[in-house]
Amino acid sequence: MNSRARLTAVGLALTSLVACGGATPHAPKDQEAADAAAAADPNSNEKTVFDDLVQTQDRARAVEGVVMDGKAKTDAAIEAAQGDGSGDQ
Repeated sequence: MNSRARLTAVGLALTSLVACGGATPHAPKDQEAADAAAAADPNSNEKTVFDDLVQTQDRARAVEGVVMDGKAKTDAAIEAAQGDGSGDQ
């Protein structure tokens, strides 16, 4: 009787797996239409799980220019304060 219970359990598990699988979520016509729409509008972005990371990197790149400008001004001020350095030696 134990083998009958195992066989029944395996049968139910396989049946549930087969029932969960189905046709593809998008028919080929739908995929072609989506590809055509994406090609027509290259600026349209699909939301992905990486959007937060990408947005963070974009903000960092935007701030990088401001920081580098500040560094250049600071370097110029240091050079001006030090002079040419030939009179010190």
